[in-house]
Parts: sequence; C-alpha cells; structure tokens
Amino acid sequence: MTTRNRRYTRCAGVTLEIAVLNYLRDLEEKEDRDRSYCINRIVREHAERNGRPLPPPTHPPAESTAPMFKET
Repeated sequence: MTTRNRRYTRCAGVTLEIAVLNYLRDLEEKEDRDRSYCINRIVREHAERNGRPLPPPTHPPAESTAPMFKET
C-alpha cells in the first residue's frame, strides 16, 4: 500500500465567466479530473511559461510566496 503525501491547499471562491466554466467542464470530462485539478494545472503551466515555476503542492508553502494564507 502506498501512502500519499499531504497536499497543501486552501479553498478560494472565485467567479468565473460562463465560457470558462464550459471549457473547464469539457476539460474535466476529457481528462477525468475534477475542476480544482484542472484549474491548478492551468495556473501552474501559466506560471512556468512566465518564469515563475511553483513548488509542488506537497511542500509546505513558504511565508514569502503565500503571505495571505496561514497554516492552520
């Protein structure tokens, strides 16, 4: 049996355009993943393309990269 590493996450309510929601729904079905996974992957790819790759979600967030969210 393998153990899974804890993923550091926070819930963030956002308002999305209908076309974006439709795209995400299609992507979810195509890739058999949930909406959060798809959004996280899109943001990570965008960050990497723009020279700011993000650490893996299993690493505790550094204070300097996530000052708005505190570990509870």
